[in-house]
Amino acid sequence: MEKIVLVLSTVPDGFDAPALARALVEARLAACVSVLPAQWSTYQWQGEVETAREHQILIKTTEGRVEALRSELRERHPYQVPEFLVLPVAGGDEDYLSWIRTSAPPDPTATPAADRP
Repeated sequence: MEKIVLVLSTVPDGFDAPALARALVEARLAACVSVLPAQWSTYQWQGEVETAREHQILIKTTEGRVEALRSELRERHPYQVPEFLVLPVAGGDEDYLSWIRTSAPPDPTATPAADRP
């Protein structure tokens, strides 16, 4: 059975995060993308301490879509090195996990059972 993962990333405040979320879902790279309210992030970058307002994005997907998701995110992302952390999902409501598997199948050409006649 396909493993479910949660991918964390951030985008700068002012970046069109909802459009990115929609593109990832439409491409079936994610079942759902949640964009959290702006927060302050402090981090090291090129030897300096930086502070910026960012939005955390939570991407729910399957393990089989991670590499394609990484590639798409890097292409669309404004940062030179975008955050991309993949966290395994240890459990959850089986109906919800099944929905993620159906919505972001590992084979992008596969038609999810829910969409078949």
